[in-house]
Amino acid sequence: MAVKQAFNGLTTQEWAMNSRSVWGDVSSPRSRNALEHGATFPKKLSDRVVSLYSSVGDLVLDPFLGIGTTALSAVELQRNFVGFELSSDFFSMASSSVEQFLVSIDQANISCKIKHGDCLDLINSIADETLSLTFTSPPYANLIHKIVDDRTNRHRKSAFVLNNNATTRIYSDSQKDFGNMDLAAYEEAVLALMKKIFNKTRNKGYNIWVVKDFRDVKNGVPYVDLHSIIANLGQEAGFKYHDLIVWDQNERRRLVLLGYPSVFYANQNHSFLVVLRKVS
Repeated sequence: MAVKQAFNGLTTQEWAMNSRSVWGDVSSPRSRNALEHGATFPKKLSDRVVSLYSSVGDLVLDPFLGIGTTALSAVELQRNFVGFELSSDFFSMASSSVEQFLVSIDQANISCKIKHGDCLDLINSIADETLSLTFTSPPYANLIHKIVDDRTNRHRKSAFVLNNNATTRIYSDSQKDFGNMDLAAYEEAVLALMKKIFNKTRNKGYNIWVVKDFRDVKNGVPYVDLHSIIANLGQEAGFKYHDLIVWDQNERRRLVLLGYPSVFYANQNHSFLVVLRKVS
């Protein structure tokens, strides 16, 4: 009997090993560029996602490219890639990293395009039903403004900032920056992007967003269930909610005393991979 070949080239052992719902082995020390950005995911994570959810020669998109991590994984794994970045600084970092990386590997017949600008506009350049995988970590509405204000004015010397090397900063003053929008405007923009990604994604293709839930206690919101918001917006755009993976980050983040001594809060030392899929 012929052995069935997995679409992504994985063996049965590799398939099973990677099917754990909690990933605790993909964190790594952050590079200088990652520290400059302050909110990146490690290449180990994008390597795994790209290898699991796409095939050699497929087209991969990252609409919030940052410093270019997804691009590096895609071209190394022989996938075609397109990425968008609104920030001039991070676009420059990503371009430089990718150019240096391409010199060091054999990427024959592989296309890698990085574009500077608004993802809602730039995604129109992609042909319909050609994407096999979108993998990204989006801004979290205007949460970043609250974090920077909190760390600057109240917790500048807190354990969270010092022990966890917190460097997140405001990236731009553009009204098109998802990170400058209030939650209502953010959800509207995410939905618009999800609809465009859906149209650009081929049948059985994947759309995976890395997000962390957060708190806005100062404004009376103990818990913002961002991963559910993203999943619901993806479903509204037409995707199926395919899977949910937990990225355990306790290995790289120290526990901080939150709410002591009156209100107990759990440390948010994990992120979610919201796995959406287009199924006609």
